[in-house]
Amino acid sequence: MSQKNSNTANTTTKEISIIPIVHAEAPAKEPEDAEEIPEEPVDPKPAIVEECGETSACKPLKHHLEECARRVEEGGTDENCAEEFLHFMHCVDHCAAPKIFAALK
Repeated sequence: MSQKNSNTANTTTKEISIIPIVHAEAPAKEPEDAEEIPEEPVDPKPAIVEECGETSACKPLKHHLEECARRVEEGGTDENCAEEFLHFMHCVDHCAAPKIFAALK
């Protein structure tokens, strides 16, 4: 019987050496490349759109939009400035689109 007990002990020892032991208190390992996380890319669109809104082609349209907005705020008109806004944004988009796509390359 002592031989049987020693075989059981050997089998148990072998099985334990195969199974990893995990402790709940062990600190979590950080990924090796945690320091190399790339920064979030900067969206070039807002800066390009603002720059295009100040060009000589779009500046008069921006002025008309601002004047319309001023009249609406004063309350003396039933305007909604949609037409002025669409003209201004069309000009800005026409200027900004090629610059935005060039910045993405």
